[in-house]
Amino acid sequence: MMLNNIFDVEDMPNHKIYETAQAVIQDYMERKHCKIGLVASELETTTGVMYRQLNPKDYQMSLSIDRIVAITKLTGDTRIIEVLANEFDHVLVCKKKAQAKSSDINLLVDIANMENSDVFRVVKKAIEDNEITPDEREEILKEIDEAQKANAELKDLVLHLAIKDQ
Repeated sequence: MMLNNIFDVEDMPNHKIYETAQAVIQDYMERKHCKIGLVASELETTTGVMYRQLNPKDYQMSLSIDRIVAITKLTGDTRIIEVLANEFDHVLVCKKKAQAKSSDINLLVDIANMENSDVFRVVKKAIEDNEITPDEREEILKEIDEAQKANAELKDLVLHLAIKDQ
């Protein structure tokens, strides 16, 4: 049974966060070849509590930031936090543990350039008929998010280069 098929999207107050949490749990279960009971146990809770916390209609036991952090630590998957950051128009970029080399910048510049070009292409195509449909709007926003992430990774690399060179 797919977790992300349990709840109707229009009934979710923060549907992207709940949808992503369900996908992260589902992917983790597939990767570990386990059931929700084992995931709940690893999170030191019960299956019933997990289902309730993943249910956007359950206002008595909603998905808390503590549970999001616990799921992220368990799975190593930052998608829930990325979606949460996106809700506030922020982009999540992992801090690099090792200092960057100046040779690394070339690849990130190319990626940022391609992502920004994708934004340009999608917007130009969408406005050809002087109207942006809801589907086009979603695609534009998706491309902008990807470009912002690529630019943020490039910025992080440049900051590490500046620190290393000092």
